[in-house]
Amino acid sequence: MDQFHVISLFGADTRAVAPTSDLAQATRNLNRKTLALHGRHALAWIIRAGIVACLFLLGHFIIEGAIGGAMTWTSGFLSIYVVWFMLKGHMIIQGDRQAKLYWIRNDVSNREFSSDDPIVATMPVEEPMRAERSYIKAVS
Repeated sequence: MDQFHVISLFGADTRAVAPTSDLAQATRNLNRKTLALHGRHALAWIIRAGIVACLFLLGHFIIEGAIGGAMTWTSGFLSIYVVWFMLKGHMIIQGDRQAKLYWIRNDVSNREFSSDDPIVATMPVEEPMRAERSYIKAVS
């Protein structure tokens, strides 16, 4: 039976699954937040679509005549607004996700490829002080 325990003896400190990297964890968190935003946005446009549908049904079946016709036409135009709201909101959320993902990837790559060498600079450095300013401060 001991020959079957060789792997567990040698691999006692190793994991079967690699630990998640900072990029994977940050991407997962961003995807969760984006999904929540999509859910809230979908709820908002479903509520708007319900209001427009109620306006249409109210105008078409309950209030007939000129006012009912005006309500059905109004609901028809408002349905265009609901579709525009749905598409624009989706595009804004996706664009925001892409922008945040760009900065997450950039931040992780800066951390991965940074070195202790003072010549290699992965982030912008501060502007050096001018000598005369530091001399004036030292004199006064």
